[in-house]
Amino acid sequence: MEYGSPSRPQLMPRAPPPLKLQPVDLETWDDGAIYGDSFYAEVEPEELDEPWPYRFKSGDLVWVKSTSGRWYHGKVIGQAKLGRTIQGEGLFWLVVFSSKFRKYFAPLNAEIKPDTRHTRKLLEDAGCVMEQS
Repeated sequence: MEYGSPSRPQLMPRAPPPLKLQPVDLETWDDGAIYGDSFYAEVEPEELDEPWPYRFKSGDLVWVKSTSGRWYHGKVIGQAKLGRTIQGEGLFWLVVFSSKFRKYFAPLNAEIKPDTRHTRKLLEDAGCVMEQS
């Protein structure tokens, strides 16, 4: 029997569960050991896939990694939200990129980086195709 035949339908991959994000007051939220540690605030990642606990502000220019692995230039809009990251509880930032897409990204998931000379060098060294918005 052939895979994907009418008698054996092809399984569709499951979509990831939707993010459960909640509002957060950045003035009172405890950054904990990761964001609050001055070591992390001062050290830049050596690789693109390293988390970078970074607090953005609305209007900051950033680089974000899409689900396809491509990096896009974008802009943080609005206020951070709190949610579950691969590192535990962390901040998610809403970014508009490619002129029309909006999505939340988390620094602790290594999917958003500030638009700095260091980040652009990491992208270049990794041979990433960077899409300007």
